[in-house]
Amino acid sequence: MPNLSDHLFRQARECGGKTALIFEDSAFSFADIAGRVRRVAGGLATIGIGVGTRVGLMMQSRPEFIFHQQALFALGATVSPLNIFYKRNELIHAIDSCDLEVLIIGREFLESLPPADTPSTGSLRCVIVAGLPRESEAGMLVSAERLVEGAAPIAAPVDLFETAICLMLNTSATTGKAKGVMLSIANIRANYDATPEWLGINGSSVILCALPLYNTFGLNQCINALMVTGASMVLMERFDAGKCLDAIEAHRCSFFPAVPTMLQRLFDHPDTYRRDLRSISRIMTGAAPVPAALLERIYAAMGRDTAVMTGYGLTEGTAIVSLEHIQLDANGRVARPKSIGRVLPGMEMRIVTESGQNAAVGEVGEICVRGPNIMQGYYKMPEETAVAIVDGWLRTGDLGMVDKDGHAYIVDRKKEVIIRGGQNIYPADIEEVIYHYPGVSE
Repeated sequence: MPNLSDHLFRQARECGGKTALIFEDSAFSFADIAGRVRRVAGGLATIGIGVGTRVGLMMQSRPEFIFHQQALFALGATVSPLNIFYKRNELIHAIDSCDLEVLIIGREFLESLPPADTPSTGSLRCVIVAGLPRESEAGMLVSAERLVEGAAPIAAPVDLFETAICLMLNTSATTGKAKGVMLSIANIRANYDATPEWLGINGSSVILCALPLYNTFGLNQCINALMVTGASMVLMERFDAGKCLDAIEAHRCSFFPAVPTMLQRLFDHPDTYRRDLRSISRIMTGAAPVPAALLERIYAAMGRDTAVMTGYGLTEGTAIVSLEHIQLDANGRVARPKSIGRVLPGMEMRIVTESGQNAAVGEVGEICVRGPNIMQGYYKMPEETAVAIVDGWLRTGDLGMVDKDGHAYIVDRKKEVIIRGGQNIYPADIEEVIYHYPGVSE
């Protein structure tokens, strides 16, 4: 039976001495990571974390995030990576909506913790703090380092059924206020594990990760791609264009997943065109509308040998649903602006009109997707789940259309459409026009 940490331990057996992770001046092999994960898991087990324990993970993009995430997977816990920008009220809502039993946080987030007597956090029994001195332990607070010091490493990951909920991600997505999206091992295996092949990542790739690790973009295309393929990854605590340029040159990074704003800032940097970026062979972007002008600018700087891809996905669909390999026409313009490509193998997509019928070619409607990647539902929210998933089809809340060649296009969010004089006005179209205006950077 499977466990999501299996990939890590397989890499440790097959290529244990290979450098897996580079962070600032530190480097970790797969064997190093596996050893640390065993020890962290042993410590977490001493306080009762095991199969099905709901654990919130609120840490910066540092190696410790990966060690704790993989350790929790190994123990069979349900992991909820939490947005590091959550304010106290948002953290309270996450604890309440997901019934979190344990929090694992960096010391810098102590001020975000709610008071122990907060009514809606009654499920919480322990807060494990990385970097907490022993003398500061009090009440629920436990030092992460002390747990590891006094515990025996686990021998092996626990065996789980494929229906086990291993991730519960917070999202507002299709229906408003943040809620817990339940993803099973089967969901993850159907999507995350196939992503490296779809994106062209393999064991010789060097991934530059400047994404936050708490969302599906960073979880999928950075951590999981690393574990599945046996690649190497350069991890940055936060995005900095200049430091990204340094990392690309120093480590010959070949794959760069980034949101459009990151790419905009990278190619705005005054040093970009003086640096050797030839090692970058693949760029993946998404998670927000990608202006055609930005894509054209990337190709102008990098050359057409660099593969630039955009993807469409959402948390309820585990991660990626469709993928577009950007093509330029003879004039150097994006051939299919706004295209999100074709739906990926094993998944289905259809466009549904307001009347519930399948849309005609070129007709705008709501994007609906179906497949083994679709979430198990929203935690404790059966009514919201029933609204989002109808007859197995996930209603995304995004408006789109499909052309005669099967390429899908995002038009806008359904709730953001402006109706004026009987005409539908899409904010994304307005933004695209503004983006081309001289002097507008973003």
